[in-house]
Order: sequence, then structure tokens, then C-alpha cells
Amino acid sequence: MSSSTWRGDSPAPADQEAMSETGTDAQMLPDASDVEAETEAKAARLHGLGRLRGKYFATPVMGDSAMSMMLSLFVGELQSRPVSNMTLAVGSMLSREETDLMIDRLVSAGLAVITGLEPNRRIVGLTPLGSARMRSFVNDYPNV
Repeated sequence: MSSSTWRGDSPAPADQEAMSETGTDAQMLPDASDVEAETEAKAARLHGLGRLRGKYFATPVMGDSAMSMMLSLFVGELQSRPVSNMTLAVGSMLSREETDLMIDRLVSAGLAVITGLEPNRRIVGLTPLGSARMRSFVNDYPNV
């Protein structure tokens, strides 16, 4: 249909193209909770793969404790559960001293924050910057 033959009782050709790209013919965007659940599942799989690596290689040689901690903190954030320095130590297979040193480095880098102090443990969370970086990393990482 050329624009010279367009009749006022139907959408103009340009409007038809826009409708087919963005209108009622377009698929609905995924629900935000579906996207969040997919991100959480992917982050948990990445974290699990990191732990699996420890079954085959000596952790000091092949370990990446900072990323392991960041993934633990990100999954904890997505699941709305607190993460302690003891949880991070177990998950990263580090001593408490090594874990606390790594937490301090993440805090100094502006990626993590101490959200609670108790006599025998610290509760750790991600800063908005740390959360945004982890979300970008997980979303940009190939599907696993």
C-alpha cells in the first residue's frame, strides 16, 4: 500500500510498522520477578561451579576467593538472607583470618559493607556498586 492510497479508516503505513514492532503484535517483556529468579539461579550455578573446581584443583593454586565471596554475597542478597563472615569462610574454603582480610579488601574497594557486628561474627552485604557490578557480571556471563 503506498502512502498515496492510504485511507483514514486504517492505520497509516508508518503506524502499521510501528505497531508490528512495538504494539500489540510485540511479545510481552518478561516479568521482573522472572528475570530476578533467573539471575539468582545463574549466580548460584556460577558459585557452585567455583566450588566444584575445588574438587579437582588445590584451592590455593586455582582458587578465586574474592569472586567466590562476591557470588555468595550476591546470591544472599537475591535470596534476602544475611551472609556472615563464617559463611563466607566455609563457602570460600578459607580460614577466618583470610576471610576477614578478603572482606576488608572488598570493603576498601567499595564493593562490600559490614551490615552487622556480633561478638563472634560480622554480617556482610554488597554495596549498591557491588550489587550492580555482580548483576552485570552474572547477566553478561554466558548461560551455564
